Amino acid sequence: MRRGRIVRLHVIVALFTLLVLIAVNGLFSSRYPWWLWVLTAWMPLIAGHTAWAMGLFDRDRKES
Repeated sequence: MRRGRIVRLHVIVALFTLLVLIAVNGLFSSRYPWWLWVLTAWMPLIAGHTAWAMGLFDRDRKES
């Protein structure tokens, strides 16, 4: 349960940060969407964090 909260917080922080970066991009350099680079870098981190929260990296799991 705690892991799920941590992942949810990570996703909320990522979305808020991306919204701010999209606004900054729109104000200063709207011709090139550089915020996509941040999104591209952040998505694997969130995917890995989600896998961790689901227990996919736990070594003490019993095999079926």
